[in-house]
Formats: sequence, structure tokens, C-alpha cells
Amino acid sequence: MGRILSVLLIACTLSSLTARAEEPPSDVNKAYWLCKHRKEVRTIRVRITDKGICETRYSKEGEEKIVGSGKNHESCMNFLNSIKANLEKSNWSCRDITDTDITSLE
Repeated sequence: MGRILSVLLIACTLSSLTARAEEPPSDVNKAYWLCKHRKEVRTIRVRITDKGICETRYSKEGEEKIVGSGKNHESCMNFLNSIKANLEKSNWSCRDITDTDITSLE
């Protein structure tokens, strides 16, 4: 009985690992900033696609647009930092929310 249970456990583990290996990697946020001014909220984020390309995305009035992209992830971070600096010069308060779990309502 113990040997059968061990074999089943190993089979389930291998099956799980195989399923994960076949799934394409999801997009990843390398950086994510939330900026507020009075009742307005804007976000700036650098997203890495499953092909390794970075995209700097900026949301304003609920609409997100790609404002820069490339293979060099540092260039996307430069876009993000430039936008953030401009907002902060205009009295926006920005905070890093990169490590926050965000779920979509879609």
C-alpha cells in the first residue's frame, strides 16, 4: 500500500511539472508605480512580455498606452523614471507598488 501511494505521488508530481513546463510564461511587471494628485490616479509600469521585450505603459484617465518599448530593459526603466520625475515635479505623489499582488476584473 505504501509503495502504491509513493508511485501515485511521484506520478502526480511529474504530471504537474510537465503541465507547468508546457504553459507559456505570463507577462511580468518589472516595475509598477502608482501616482496620485488630489482625486486623480495614474500608473506607470514596465512590463516584460513572454518574448523578453520590455514595454513602458502609462495610464491616464483610465486609459493605458505604451509609451516606450525595446529589448534593453534599462531604456524602459528610463522612460518610467522620466515620467515619474515629471509627475513629482507637478506635486504628484508616487509610490512603488511593484511587489503588490494586483488582480484583473476581466
